[in-house]
Order: sequence, then structure tokens, then C-alpha cells
Amino acid sequence: MIKSKKNELLPEGLKVLFPEEATKEELLSRKILDILFQYGYLLIKTPLMEYQYNYNLSILQPQSIKHEPFILMEPETKKILVIRPDITPQIAKLASTKLAHVKRPIRLTYSGEVLRNIKNFYQSDRQFKQIGAELIGSPYNIGLQEIITLIKVIIKDLKIKNTTIDFALPSLMKILENSINFRRAEGKIIKNAIENKNTNLIKNKKFEYIKKIIECSGTLKNAKNKFIQSKFPIKIKEVLESFFQTLDLLKKKNPDLSMTVDITEGNSFLNYKNIGFKVYNKNSSDVIAIGGDYLLDNKETGVGITLITNNIINSFKDIKKTKIYVQYGTPELTLNKFKKKNRIFIRELTPNKTYKIDAKIQKYDYILDKKGSFYKPKKSIKDE
Repeated sequence: MIKSKKNELLPEGLKVLFPEEATKEELLSRKILDILFQYGYLLIKTPLMEYQYNYNLSILQPQSIKHEPFILMEPETKKILVIRPDITPQIAKLASTKLAHVKRPIRLTYSGEVLRNIKNFYQSDRQFKQIGAELIGSPYNIGLQEIITLIKVIIKDLKIKNTTIDFALPSLMKILENSINFRRAEGKIIKNAIENKNTNLIKNKKFEYIKKIIECSGTLKNAKNKFIQSKFPIKIKEVLESFFQTLDLLKKKNPDLSMTVDITEGNSFLNYKNIGFKVYNKNSSDVIAIGGDYLLDNKETGVGITLITNNIINSFKDIKKTKIYVQYGTPELTLNKFKKKNRIFIRELTPNKTYKIDAKIQKYDYILDKKGSFYKPKKSIKDE
């Protein structure tokens, strides 16, 4: 028999969720899914693994190497398998293939574990649960507005206060690649300046517009003013103009929404098209959700949101449950008289003479004895 080591370590970024944390994750997961069901989103379950060639076919690939998946070999076929690092690409692929015949718009939701090769700045865990909603085949601005509405409803229901949505333009780097060779020395400097938001690295005047792009950040009002005051190449100006028009429309329909802009924050997103966004809990700086719009393999437009449960747990405060210690031999009919919402009844499995002391030590709120008496542990011990 192999003896387990007390200090045996798990791989970095993997952890055990003990009862309190696991229960919180399950409860908030149910709350989120209940809201998505109420908005007509249909639950879909995707496989944890798929063949590498299928994974590589998806147009919605992560832009960052930090999303690269774990791979392994199938013993019988010798084919390479990929453990999913994100569920959204799976949903997008299904929507454009096996669900292509379904009338649009189609609303899909999912809940499941993902495994990342490397952790990143907004996600310290490599294995975590994603819950998401994908709206496919809707008019662009209408679909985006529905996703924003979902975010607001979920945040309110989970009672998470002081949040903001930070908007970015993930496709910007692709546009810049057409005019800047990021493999050359000067291009590497520009890329470094963009990724680190350091305008001081840019010395060449012909890249002055890159400085202005980096400076289009902060509150929506400040970022837009900076855009209006600056000069950009025609293609970039058109893309930025469309970007800010979309944000203006969202702000108009959601005046209470806290919105910030970070144009160049795109490397940690999937291969989104016009808009990428992260929802931050400003109290903890945690990213609690991430989303954006994308093109499917069949050229349809999709827009979605992924909620990151391990980053939400610390912000989620569930209603406290009342724990009741039930003495051995208490009739079920007696117990039923005291059943109420948010009460948990833990029954003794064997007779216990010290049940009153045990209930106090284990911090039960009440004791229900076999005679039908219902009282707090402290009171019962004092009476002994």
C-alpha cells in the first residue's frame, strides 16, 4: 500500500476546492445559469477533449500563446488530443456546423472546466470553471446590448458592487501588422511599447500615431476626446471611429454603466473582431468576466460573455444558512414543523449524550431535540 504524503503538491495553478468554496461556486453557478435560462439561452455541453486538427480549424483561436492548450496522445489511434483551454470556440464551431440549420438568432449557454497551459495576469489558476452565453446571428449592436444587459443582471443578482467594463480593440494588432513589421528591431520596440503602454519607447516621429492610440485610454469620455484631438492613418481612424460609436450607443442605453477604455489591451482575448471587454471588480481588481464579438467559420456574427467563477467567488456573498443540530431519535414529523428556507438540518447518526456540547463546539445555530424543543446551544449548556 502506497502511503500518501501530507505535503504532496499539486501542479502550479491547480487546487482543491474545499466545502465552503466549492459550495459557493456551485451556488453562484446555479444563479448565473438560472438567469441565462430566463433569457432563453439553451444549455449545451461540449467535450473536454477533441482532436488537434479539429481544434486548429476554429477561426476563433486565442491570440495569446498563454491560451495554448495541453495536448496528449490517444493510445489506440496515436492521434493528438487537445484539452480545451476555452469553451467559446467549441460553441462557435458547433453553431456554424451541427447547429447551422437552427433558426437565428440562437442563444447558447455552457458551464464547464477548462485547462490552460500557462496562467496570465487576469487568471492565476490554470484549471477553472467557465460559464458563458453566446448569441449568434443577431444584428450586431442589438446582440451586444443583450450581452451587456445580461452582465448587468448577473452582477446585480450576485450583489457584486463597484464594477466596471473595460473595452478594447483586439483586432488592432492585425491592422498594424499590415504597415509595421513586428519581427524587425524597430517593430519589436513598437510592439513592446503597445503591450506595456509605454509611449516613451517610441522615438520615430512616423509612429507618433501609435503614441496616440496608446493614450486613448481611461474613462470613455477621456479616451474619446483623445481620439478626436489626434490624427491617425485612414484605416485606423475608421476602425477607432466605429469602435467609439459602438461605445457611445452602449453608454446611451446604459447611462449607469461604468465604462473604461484600453484600446491596446487585446492580447489576452480570443480572436475577437470589433469589441473585446473585461468586467472588473474594482474592489479586488479581479477580472470576473470577459467577452466580445467574433466571426464564425460560416461568416456569421457572434457575441458572448464568459464568467470566470474562481474570480467571482471572493466577491459573492451567499445568504447565511442556519445550521440546526438534530438529536438522534427526533421524529421526521417533528423536524418537518421547523423546516424553513435557508435552514440546514444535520441529523445525529447514533445516540450522543454530549450532543449539546458538541453542537456548541461545532457552531450550530440551534438544536432540535427528540422531544421537539428548539433552542440555541449556549442556552442549553447553561441550563445543564
